[in-house]
Amino acid sequence: MVRVMLKNITLKGYEFCTPKFGGDVQYEKVYDYELMDILFKSILKLDKSKRKYKNDIVSINLGDFKQSNDANIVEGHFITARHGKKQTQIDIDSWDEIGTIEKNHGVESRVYFMIDRRTGLLLVQEDFNRVFTRKLLHTFLYSHKELIYPYIDEYNKINKKNKLTIHKRSCYRLINLKAINFLETLKEFKKIKTATLTLDNTTEKNSVDVSMILDRELKKNGIDDYDLEIKIKNKSGLNMVKVFELYFESIIEQQKYDSYAIEGELNTGKQKKITPDSITRDFYIKIEHNSNGEPSMGEIFEEMTRIISKDNPIEGKKTTPNSTMVGENKDVEMAIQERIIQRNKDSFGQQKTS
Repeated sequence: MVRVMLKNITLKGYEFCTPKFGGDVQYEKVYDYELMDILFKSILKLDKSKRKYKNDIVSINLGDFKQSNDANIVEGHFITARHGKKQTQIDIDSWDEIGTIEKNHGVESRVYFMIDRRTGLLLVQEDFNRVFTRKLLHTFLYSHKELIYPYIDEYNKINKKNKLTIHKRSCYRLINLKAINFLETLKEFKKIKTATLTLDNTTEKNSVDVSMILDRELKKNGIDDYDLEIKIKNKSGLNMVKVFELYFESIIEQQKYDSYAIEGELNTGKQKKITPDSITRDFYIKIEHNSNGEPSMGEIFEEMTRIISKDNPIEGKKTTPNSTMVGENKDVEMAIQERIIQRNKDSFGQQKTS
């Protein structure tokens, strides 16, 4: 009998945009799915070794990309690996050495994703290898974007009458979703463990009551240049969420501190630390995992579909006005295929070029 466990999974949210330039008007926050669909499909036709992107310590590849059960959503998975250092494998129960991971070897991790064709919302499963980032995916896609230049040329040709142009340099953008308000995120906590307030060395310490005495003593001893960090630990055993919510509401309003952070337990049971700069649109779901620790792919996609359909933070995002899609075009398809064939013949794979 296969043992099944429910575990929390974090989904990271990002946003694709496909900018168009129309003379005096620039359409930045628009999404037209055709371009990104063709880019992903073209990348998948490359040989796996030509498809990858790697630098000195991490690699990413596209493992699959296809239509989902929902006509408005596409799905797939990335493959990530961490490498760059020879390591010894051990059995964590016996602590015996069982093998070696060479410098150019890595452990594969599948990272499932979905893209909403209407808005460009990208949902990505949190990577077990902790390799996947927005910047890494952007670099991976950027290294392959020349494959779809024939499509861009044809789009610009048929949309000349509409005064719309795709610039090859910026044919797509991958951005973080708009950050959630700090106080709104604070409401997601079940229990607060610590709160941290920071004054940097440019702040007038005398204007903040709690630091006046310390500031006076430090200056007396010739220390003028310092940062002050105040950590408040919750030792009461109580959740204290409402108390800290009211406290931080006052702190933010007074604008006396340069930065602040909260650390504690979310309603989902996950431990998290938030700062105003670190808050992103994460989604938390519970998924069945088998005895090998592998999550149910089907359930992940079901939850992603639910979020896209019912909890989409960029619902209502528009396509480009008066834009004409290329559609099926044999000349464009052949030109892209020629580029794919040539890339597969090349003697080098995708890697860091800087």
